[in-house]
Amino acid sequence: MDADVPLVVPEINGEVLESHRGLIANPNCSTAVALMGLYPLHKRFGLRKFIASTYQAVSGAGAAGVTELDEQVRMGEEEKAAPNENSVFPHPIAFNLIPHIDDFREDGFTKEELKMRNESRKILDLPSLKVSCTCVRVPVYRAHSISIHAEFESPVNVPDARVALESFPGTELWDLPNALRYPMPINYTEKEVCGVGRVRVDHVFENGLAIWVVGDQLWKGAALNAIQIAEFLAEKKCMRFM
Repeated sequence: MDADVPLVVPEINGEVLESHRGLIANPNCSTAVALMGLYPLHKRFGLRKFIASTYQAVSGAGAAGVTELDEQVRMGEEEKAAPNENSVFPHPIAFNLIPHIDDFREDGFTKEELKMRNESRKILDLPSLKVSCTCVRVPVYRAHSISIHAEFESPVNVPDARVALESFPGTELWDLPNALRYPMPINYTEKEVCGVGRVRVDHVFENGLAIWVVGDQLWKGAALNAIQIAEFLAEKKCMRFM
């Protein structure tokens, strides 16, 4: 979070790359995926605050996380071994959810949860943005899912929200719930775009919308985002010489 190092999602704040000093940072995977759904709505309505719950795949913990899930699934529900000093996760992950990613702080939030707040503020250039996040590890191999409830400055409506999402590069609106069509990790594994669905007016926040965002955290949340940064820089350099 160095003030002199750009934190970049090219579709959102690629323009900051033009003033970089050699170092460029990729955001945390959950932040990148969440903002691919939130940013188009921010442009249309003006984001004020949001609450997020993440459902993060085991591959976010590396290859060892995938292996651990595989081994526990093979053991089955009745024979799961208790975690030991070599375990990736603090509790069994197969057939389970663990509301704990990264170290806890004194305020009860984890470092992973605070990344969502701090990185969102920097990428969106909203230093006072209010964010509350709960990060959960789930027994899914790949692609993170995020439930978001957001409040905006302007009055919201679903048709305008859908138009904003449909027209934003890198985001795919997949929102036909009555036809059982909504983004799921199984559909967005190894997919470059992030999916947004379950778009609805929130019943708690004034001027609020609720959405569900899914994205491959190894692609848009990591490697793909880095490649897009390099492509952006290469294109800008070429344009200077045209």
